[in-house]
Amino acid sequence: MKITITNKSAVTNASNIFVMLTGNSFKGSGITKDTSTPLSSLTNNSFEVSQIDSGRLYISYYTKLPAHPVPTSDNYYGYIELTIGADNILWTDLSSVDVFGVPMSMKLGATKLGYSKSHNIIVQEIATALGGTNGTAVQRKNGKGNTKVVGANVLYMNQPSYDSYLKLLKGKSLTIKSLPTSPLKYNFTGTFDSKGGVSLASTSPKLTFEIPAADLTNKTMYLSNGDCKYNGVTRNAMSPNDTCAAVYRDVMVGINEGYFSATGKNDSSLFPTMTPFASGHGNAYAKVIHEGSDSYGYPFSDLNLKTLIKVPVTATSTLALTILADDATS
Repeated sequence: MKITITNKSAVTNASNIFVMLTGNSFKGSGITKDTSTPLSSLTNNSFEVSQIDSGRLYISYYTKLPAHPVPTSDNYYGYIELTIGADNILWTDLSSVDVFGVPMSMKLGATKLGYSKSHNIIVQEIATALGGTNGTAVQRKNGKGNTKVVGANVLYMNQPSYDSYLKLLKGKSLTIKSLPTSPLKYNFTGTFDSKGGVSLASTSPKLTFEIPAADLTNKTMYLSNGDCKYNGVTRNAMSPNDTCAAVYRDVMVGINEGYFSATGKNDSSLFPTMTPFASGHGNAYAKVIHEGSDSYGYPFSDLNLKTLIKVPVTATSTLALTILADDATS
């Protein structure tokens, strides 16, 4: 598969735009992995990828990036994610989970992902949503007129508190149930308990799941990773990636995308039929990213939101990536 890059940004000198591909099991040509390279050095602004696992393609302005860019740095960058396995299925997305920086759009055949609002408008809306000093504390400027926003799962301490949301949910019923299309089947019922945690149980098979109040904090909810009790044993909720992790993930999605409410059914199997953030609660950063783009603003956005391209590819397929100006849409 070929990846082509078209520059429509305000940085017209391609030697001031840098491209870096990271990931595992890379097979391809025309680019050196883990090396920040001027766009002007790529032949016809393109390169080939036939295989990659957990890949990221970074675009940065003016400064070469290290192999592991730091979201809180002043470097102005953005990235897409991509995986192509031995089955030749491409998984790719625009990601704003760690940072909201260089805006990009992508197209493969008739499938497109992009932005309905400009980068600059989204930056302003995030600042307004976070409010006061928190709205600017998450911003990083490169001194060249570009402003990057650090994601909610990095600077979680600068995000709005979930305390009032969880208070509304205390004592309310909760069902965490797999989707009909899910290969992993589970059906847990219980409550947001009176102590401020989550208590669930499954009858077939007989299992228990609990997030104690001490482990349901603003930090763990924004990170969507923490401890839980599964069948009475305390463990990291997301590792291994099993039924416990799936149940925890659904709870986190319900909170971060605002699907749970004081009057709702609070059933995770209904998420696909619901409008995210309609309750007025949830991850404010992710809400703004969702309303202005097809990008991930939250790690599990693909459960219910349009954020992902998943298509078979061949050696003649082309993923067309466009670098947008900060004041443009796609």
